[in-house]
Amino acid sequence: NSSQYGSLILNNQEYDLRADVWSLGTMVYEMLVGFGPFTGTDAKNLALNLRKGNYLIPKSLNISLSCMDFIDKCLRA
Repeated sequence: NSSQYGSLILNNQEYDLRADVWSLGTMVYEMLVGFGPFTGTDAKNLALNLRKGNYLIPKSLNISLSCMDFIDKCLRA
């Protein structure tokens, strides 16, 4: 389940290639949008949002469907 990758990476625990793919998705998202895909009002809320794996790509962002699909597949690896 991809929602656990952020916590594995942040806690310096062992992880596999899927976590690297998830990280790639978060970096591409941030490069295009200007902030990370997962946000929160505090650390607890951020952790909750990471576990849920919910994110939105702003409608004002003009990117291709294939780019959106790439990000989605990475974040759901």
